[in-house]
Amino acid sequence: MTILDEIETEAWHILTSIYTHQRLVEGLAKSPTRFELANQLVALNALLEMLVIRIARLADKRKDARSVSMLLKRGSFRGSSVDVKEAAEKFLSLAEPVLKMRHEQIAHMKPGTLSSYEPQDLPAEAIRATESLVDLIDIARGQPLSYTYRVGSMEPVIDLRASLAAGEMVAA
Repeated sequence: MTILDEIETEAWHILTSIYTHQRLVEGLAKSPTRFELANQLVALNALLEMLVIRIARLADKRKDARSVSMLLKRGSFRGSSVDVKEAAEKFLSLAEPVLKMRHEQIAHMKPGTLSSYEPQDLPAEAIRATESLVDLIDIARGQPLSYTYRVGSMEPVIDLRASLAAGEMVAA
Protein backbone atom coordinates (compact mmCIF):
# COMPACT_ATOMS: atom_id res chain seq x y z
CA MET A 1 0.00 0.00 0.00
CA THR A 2 1.42 3.40 -0.97
CA ILE A 3 1.33 6.54 1.14
CA LEU A 4 -1.33 7.92 -1.24
CA ASP A 5 -3.44 4.78 -0.69
CA GLU A 6 -3.11 5.24 3.07
CA ILE A 7 -4.14 8.89 2.88
CA GLU A 8 -7.08 7.98 0.67
CA THR A 9 -8.20 5.37 3.22
CA GLU A 10 -7.85 7.93 6.01
CA ALA A 11 -9.96 10.38 3.96
CA TRP A 12 -12.69 7.72 3.71
CA HIS A 13 -12.64 7.33 7.51
CA ILE A 14 -12.84 11.11 7.94
CA LEU A 15 -15.78 11.35 5.53
CA THR A 16 -17.52 8.44 7.28
CA SER A 17 -17.02 10.12 10.67
CA ILE A 18 -18.53 13.36 9.37
CA TYR A 19 -21.47 11.53 7.79
CA THR A 20 -22.12 9.51 10.96
CA HIS A 21 -21.91 12.62 13.16
CA GLN A 22 -24.45 14.43 10.98
CA ARG A 23 -26.86 11.46 11.08
CA LEU A 24 -26.54 11.07 14.87
CA VAL A 25 -27.29 14.76 15.38
CA GLU A 26 -30.42 14.37 13.24
CA GLY A 27 -31.57 11.48 15.42
CA LEU A 28 -31.07 13.15 18.81
CA ALA A 29 -34.66 14.35 19.08
CA LYS A 30 -35.90 10.80 18.41
CA SER A 31 -33.98 9.17 21.28
CA PRO A 32 -36.49 6.84 22.97
CA THR A 33 -34.88 7.08 26.44
CA ARG A 34 -32.53 9.35 28.32
CA PHE A 35 -29.98 6.54 28.37
CA GLU A 36 -30.10 6.36 24.59
CA LEU A 37 -29.76 10.15 24.38
CA ALA A 38 -26.76 10.10 26.72
CA ASN A 39 -25.16 7.30 24.67
CA GLN A 40 -25.65 9.31 21.49
CA LEU A 41 -24.07 12.40 23.10
CA VAL A 42 -21.02 10.38 24.12
CA ALA A 43 -20.77 8.91 20.60
CA LEU A 44 -21.08 12.36 19.00
CA ASN A 45 -18.28 13.80 21.12
CA ALA A 46 -16.08 10.76 20.45
CA LEU A 47 -16.65 11.08 16.69
CA LEU A 48 -15.75 14.76 16.82
CA GLU A 49 -12.50 14.02 18.66
CA MET A 50 -11.69 11.20 16.23
CA LEU A 51 -12.29 13.54 13.29
CA VAL A 52 -9.92 16.15 14.73
CA ILE A 53 -7.26 13.52 15.48
CA ARG A 54 -7.43 12.01 11.99
CA ILE A 55 -7.09 15.38 10.25
CA ALA A 56 -4.29 16.44 12.59
CA ARG A 57 -2.47 13.16 11.96
CA LEU A 58 -2.47 13.84 8.20
CA ALA A 59 -1.19 17.37 8.81
CA ASP A 60 1.70 16.15 10.99
CA LYS A 61 5.03 17.48 9.67
CA ARG A 62 7.38 15.08 11.49
CA LYS A 63 9.66 13.14 9.14
CA ASP A 64 8.45 9.73 10.32
CA ALA A 65 4.71 10.53 10.19
CA ARG A 66 2.56 8.93 7.49
CA SER A 67 1.12 12.25 6.39
CA VAL A 68 0.60 14.71 3.56
CA SER A 69 4.16 15.97 4.12
CA MET A 70 5.46 12.44 3.56
CA LEU A 71 3.33 12.17 0.42
CA LEU A 72 5.12 15.21 -1.00
CA LYS A 73 8.55 13.81 -0.16
CA ARG A 74 8.13 10.11 -1.00
CA GLY A 75 4.86 9.70 -2.84
CA SER A 76 4.23 9.07 -6.48
CA PHE A 77 1.17 10.45 -8.20
CA ARG A 78 -0.36 10.95 -11.63
CA GLY A 79 -1.15 14.61 -11.18
CA SER A 80 1.31 17.42 -11.76
CA SER A 81 3.75 17.66 -8.84
CA VAL A 82 3.30 21.44 -8.80
CA ASP A 83 -0.48 21.06 -8.54
CA VAL A 84 -0.15 18.36 -5.86
CA LYS A 85 2.22 20.57 -3.86
CA GLU A 86 -0.20 23.52 -4.06
CA ALA A 87 -3.13 21.33 -3.00
CA ALA A 88 -1.07 19.86 -0.14
CA GLU A 89 -0.08 23.32 1.07
CA LYS A 90 -3.73 24.39 0.97
CA PHE A 91 -4.72 21.34 3.05
CA LEU A 92 -1.91 21.95 5.56
CA SER A 93 -2.95 25.59 5.87
CA LEU A 94 -6.63 24.72 6.38
CA ALA A 95 -5.67 22.02 8.89
CA GLU A 96 -3.80 24.48 11.15
CA PRO A 97 -6.90 25.40 13.21
CA VAL A 98 -7.70 21.69 13.53
CA LEU A 99 -4.18 21.05 14.82
CA LYS A 100 -4.74 23.78 17.39
CA MET A 101 -8.02 22.11 18.46
CA ARG A 102 -6.24 18.79 18.81
CA HIS A 103 -3.49 20.35 20.87
CA GLU A 104 -5.63 22.53 23.15
CA GLN A 105 -8.84 20.55 23.51
CA ILE A 106 -7.97 16.89 23.06
CA ALA A 107 -4.30 16.11 23.61
CA HIS A 108 -3.25 18.64 26.24
CA MET A 109 -6.45 20.13 27.64
CA LYS A 110 -5.70 23.83 27.84
CA PRO A 111 -6.65 25.28 31.25
CA GLY A 112 -10.32 26.20 31.23
CA THR A 113 -11.13 23.70 28.47
CA LEU A 114 -13.67 21.20 29.74
CA SER A 115 -15.25 18.20 28.11
CA SER A 116 -18.98 18.54 27.75
CA TYR A 117 -22.01 16.38 27.24
CA GLU A 118 -23.72 18.81 24.91
CA PRO A 119 -23.37 17.88 21.25
CA GLN A 120 -20.81 20.01 19.47
CA ASP A 121 -21.27 21.09 15.88
CA LEU A 122 -18.70 19.88 13.43
CA PRO A 123 -16.07 22.62 13.24
CA ALA A 124 -16.20 24.48 9.94
CA GLU A 125 -12.39 24.30 9.91
CA ALA A 126 -12.55 20.49 9.91
CA ILE A 127 -15.07 20.48 7.06
CA ARG A 128 -12.91 22.85 4.96
CA ALA A 129 -9.77 20.81 5.67
CA THR A 130 -11.61 17.63 4.66
CA GLU A 131 -12.82 19.17 1.40
CA SER A 132 -9.25 20.27 0.71
CA LEU A 133 -7.92 16.78 1.50
CA VAL A 134 -10.39 15.20 -0.94
CA ASP A 135 -9.30 17.72 -3.60
CA LEU A 136 -5.64 16.92 -2.91
CA ILE A 137 -6.25 13.20 -3.41
CA ASP A 138 -8.14 13.88 -6.66
CA ILE A 139 -5.25 15.97 -7.97
CA ALA A 140 -2.68 13.37 -6.92
CA ARG A 141 -4.71 10.56 -8.54
CA GLY A 142 -5.32 12.62 -11.66
CA GLN A 143 -9.09 12.12 -11.45
CA PRO A 144 -11.97 12.62 -9.03
CA LEU A 145 -12.51 9.66 -6.70
CA SER A 146 -15.76 8.40 -5.29
CA TYR A 147 -16.12 7.62 -1.60
CA THR A 148 -19.00 5.33 -0.78
CA TYR A 149 -20.31 3.81 2.43
CA ARG A 150 -22.27 0.58 2.37
CA VAL A 151 -23.53 -0.88 5.62
CA GLY A 152 -25.45 -3.84 4.23
CA SER A 153 -26.98 -5.36 1.12
CA MET A 154 -30.46 -4.01 1.86
CA GLU A 155 -29.43 -0.41 2.62
CA PRO A 156 -28.63 2.23 0.02
CA VAL A 157 -25.01 2.94 -0.81
CA ILE A 158 -24.10 6.39 0.51
CA ASP A 159 -22.06 8.85 -1.55
CA LEU A 160 -19.88 10.33 1.21
CA ARG A 161 -18.45 13.07 -0.98
CA ALA A 162 -21.87 14.32 -2.08
CA SER A 163 -23.17 13.94 1.49
CA LEU A 164 -20.35 16.16 2.75
CA ALA A 165 -21.25 18.87 0.23
CA ALA A 166 -24.99 18.59 0.89
CA GLY A 167 -24.80 18.14 4.67
CA GLU A 168 -27.33 15.30 4.41
CA MET A 169 -27.49 11.72 3.19
CA VAL A 170 -27.01 11.38 -0.57
CA ALA A 171 -27.46 7.92 -2.03
CA ALA A 172 -24.91 6.87 -4.65
